[in-house]
Amino acid sequence: MNKEREREIIDAIKEISAVKNIDKSKLLKIVEESLKYAVQKHYGEDGEYKVTINEATGEIKITRALTIVEKVEEPNIEISLEEVYELVPENLRDKIKLGDKFFEELPVEEVGRSAINKMKQLINQKVLTEERESLFSEFSAKVGMLVNGHIKKIDKARGYVYINLARLDAKMSFDEAIPDEIKNFRQGKLLKAVIIEVKKNNNKDPEIFLSRKSDEFLKKLLEFEVPEIEEGSVIIKGIAREPGKRAKISVISLDDKIDPVGACVGVKGSRIHTIIRELNNEHIDIIQWSSDPTLYTQRAISPGTIIRAFKNEEMKTMKLVVKDDTKDKAIGKDGVNIKLASKLTGWNLQVISESEFREEVGKGLDINPIYELKDITENQKENLVKAGYKSIEEIVEKGIEELENIQGFGRKTAEKVMKSAQEYLKERE
Repeated sequence: MNKEREREIIDAIKEISAVKNIDKSKLLKIVEESLKYAVQKHYGEDGEYKVTINEATGEIKITRALTIVEKVEEPNIEISLEEVYELVPENLRDKIKLGDKFFEELPVEEVGRSAINKMKQLINQKVLTEERESLFSEFSAKVGMLVNGHIKKIDKARGYVYINLARLDAKMSFDEAIPDEIKNFRQGKLLKAVIIEVKKNNNKDPEIFLSRKSDEFLKKLLEFEVPEIEEGSVIIKGIAREPGKRAKISVISLDDKIDPVGACVGVKGSRIHTIIRELNNEHIDIIQWSSDPTLYTQRAISPGTIIRAFKNEEMKTMKLVVKDDTKDKAIGKDGVNIKLASKLTGWNLQVISESEFREEVGKGLDINPIYELKDITENQKENLVKAGYKSIEEIVEKGIEELENIQGFGRKTAEKVMKSAQEYLKERE
């Protein structure tokens, strides 16, 4: 056997085996199929061939299945009984009969150089296809994950930033960037982003799309910077974001010893400031989540200060009465604060000032006077109304013992509510 020709094939295998992300067994199968193609081109496509490669030694074996016949009419698929007798030991001849298959071993050196070159091309093509499939599978599994890479190109005409992820390039639409940050992008700048989509791209590498304006990007930055979130002791319950302007995040702790807001902020704001810088100084509010809609909304509407809240459970709306000097803050510039608070809580929030509220009351709006009480929380007022209290006088008449029966009220809370009711009535005298 011509070892030089076989060595050419083995060298081709070694060259391809250096390609990453291709399983070795798959690579061997690709090479065997490609060599079989070369054999077909050399000996004839109508033949039945089998190619095997010994993974340990690299030895290549090519066989052709021939049907044993009395008279050969098609040499590529038939062999005469007389020829078979010449090729097999005498003690095996009596076991051979017409119609049996005879497997002829073909010398590798018989495969022509042009066929070998075609084999190499086919191997390269199949390996490239396999590698692209592997890349597609790998990055599809990374959708939603944080990645970083250097800016390779900024294509203003197409509206894309191309980012090198070491093994291939990803792209981010200008629309998925934080507003106004594109002007600060430079070739070579290191950028963090989150993968939002992976697409197959015909005979090219898969397309990987990134985003920096999605809520998921902010979430992944938090997971990266806050160990308590990554470990699962602090949970992100909700994110509402207006990229480049403001974001609101609600968190909860599964460990009573951990302050979820403090964990996210870090010592002297170290953790949150790192994220703010990454987001080009986007303002971030972090609040503690609550299952109580009113209390949750109180926190979400900050820096607005709520003094009363009126809920419509069926319509999922909440009318908020805020202090006169905090109405603009509650709404926020261009309505961003109220918009984000609505998104975070899942309630359609409406804001009016205390003065506007009093005007409405003066026009005959039916408001439970309990909402007029001072020095108690909105949540406590809600619990009083839920317990059936319709007037301040009723609170005083029923006494502290009755107040203690209200869910969530203890002795101290009951005394606090009673004091507030008494002061209210005293002011009305």
